[in-house]
Amino acid sequence: MLLISEQNGRKKEDLNGKLVSQTRLTIAVRYLSPLRKIVAMGYGKHNKRSAFNMAVADAMRYAIEGMYPDLTVNPQKVRLTRGGVLNPLNPAAVRIGDKLTVTFDPGFDKLYGFGDDEVILCAYNPDIGVAGINEEKCRRQDGALELQLPVQLADAPVTVHLFARDRSGKRFSNSVFLGVL
Repeated sequence: MLLISEQNGRKKEDLNGKLVSQTRLTIAVRYLSPLRKIVAMGYGKHNKRSAFNMAVADAMRYAIEGMYPDLTVNPQKVRLTRGGVLNPLNPAAVRIGDKLTVTFDPGFDKLYGFGDDEVILCAYNPDIGVAGINEEKCRRQDGALELQLPVQLADAPVTVHLFARDRSGKRFSNSVFLGVL
């Protein structure tokens, strides 16, 4: 008999695809869990569980980098909110001590944004799982925003994300990563 096909057995050093997927899921959920309230608002027209699931799927697809077992989250690619509202133009973030200051162009496009859209700044340290947003309302027309960091984040590096929501609070922009400060 002439063998025309060979069935190769699995090599022991092959990775189990299920294990890799579970690890990616675990990393994404662990990273986004402290941000659930923002994700629930920012993924809009869905219930909280569906919104969180969509954010986790986006993080797994775009933000988790590396080869198993050295997987990491790239905060630049994490999306906290998504939508069609215009982001503040030309944002720049500066940290002085325990205070974050973000400046942006107060201009807007009347089709996708208005001067009274609320601008929200999120500071997050994934290592300790603490996140915070600005308490005072800031409008797009103001052109600047300050955030006093809580005690837990005063000396720790934070990832900074910025996004906008319309006056009704129902529509959001895609979040923008401003850096690790």
